Amino acid sequence: MNVDWLEKNNIYRYVWKDGLEIFYSPIARRYVVATNEQFQNYLSRGDYKNIFTPLADYVPISQQSKVQTPADYTLLTVLPNNVCNFSCSYCYSATGRNGSYLSEMQLKAAIDFFINSKPNDFCRPLTISYMGGGEPMLSWPLVSKGILYAKEKAIAHGFRLKHRIITNGSILNEASLTFIKDNDIDVSVSFEILRDIQELQRKKFDVVDRNIRILIEKDVNIQINATITPANVNRMGEMLEHLLKNYSHIRNIMFEPVIGQHFFPSPDDMKRFYNVYTNLFIQCLYRAEKEGVSLTSFAYLRTIFPLERACPGELCITSDGQFTGCYCVSSPRETLFSQTRYGWIDKCDHVHFDMESYKKLKSHNVYERAECKSCVVKWNCGGGCYYQYASYDDLYRQEVCSFTRSFFRQLLKYKIETRLPVNVNYPILLKE
Repeated sequence: MNVDWLEKNNIYRYVWKDGLEIFYSPIARRYVVATNEQFQNYLSRGDYKNIFTPLADYVPISQQSKVQTPADYTLLTVLPNNVCNFSCSYCYSATGRNGSYLSEMQLKAAIDFFINSKPNDFCRPLTISYMGGGEPMLSWPLVSKGILYAKEKAIAHGFRLKHRIITNGSILNEASLTFIKDNDIDVSVSFEILRDIQELQRKKFDVVDRNIRILIEKDVNIQINATITPANVNRMGEMLEHLLKNYSHIRNIMFEPVIGQHFFPSPDDMKRFYNVYTNLFIQCLYRAEKEGVSLTSFAYLRTIFPLERACPGELCITSDGQFTGCYCVSSPRETLFSQTRYGWIDKCDHVHFDMESYKKLKSHNVYERAECKSCVVKWNCGGGCYYQYASYDDLYRQEVCSFTRSFFRQLLKYKIETRLPVNVNYPILLKE
């Protein structure tokens, strides 16, 4: 009976400590911490009904509002160029770099579609993010024009619109600084925090460090995105401490594990990397929370909301005017481009979509992948990153799946430990 009730309601059971178990509903986004006896008493006599029944109280994912067409996206990702002034050791787009630039008319056409496709009563906030392919600040005249154009359109429609720039942090001047501040633009800087790691993986530590400090002085909302590789995975704690000491105004950090099978000579090497990453990330979470800093990663973010697909796909306009479902695949030179490309802007700057290609791309989800059907973290994973799934060999994909399960288990225990009130009486219901 207990197994049937758990399975029927997508509730998963984890052993915690001291005879306590965690009953977790990823779709309801609720946890119950209880003994097995308390759970059995609920099933047999209805004890603690107010504690356990909320786990099964949710709208099924199939009935939730989801992205079904390109018009449904609330995020437009813009890759304004396919050139860069850095040569990062782990760059996902370097092999496909073709030197192309998005035209102003193509950008306006993408913005027009993004905003005009929303109904007049649309109330959710919209975001436009400028990032690589290349370095977006190398196309600053285009980016700044696009921001002003989109703001004007959003105001005319009565929509809330936010802009974000993801940059390597090396290009900044007084004019762009003033524009960023005046237009309340969020800035994410890809930066490895420690001098030797920055010089090893990205270069130009002094330039980026100076510009981050200028952004802080100007009170710009800034996030640091650090890529975690085999070269720095053991130094995550040191990276966090250095950031807390030297960039104390920064409240948002991302420690994202590197993507790319070639970084790991064998699946066992990948496994060791993920084990270290998981343990140190959780340690850093405790430290960051103590300091009031938000530490995250895509693996972490996927545990917050239930997913049937790891990402909803992208409404991403590439530098040559084509729409791709994955910003990691930004050029026709890249192997996966034909699998992720589902739209384009023609010579008359009209937007077109190939819906068959779009539906095929979206079919990568927990319903279609056999290995997901019985997985305990499927609603926290959504079938995994499409880019990894399509580019990794099977044994490496298995290690990614093992990492996802292990990472979630440890993160779940962290959330329970940090949210339990003092002198708690069990069973207890906690919300995400």
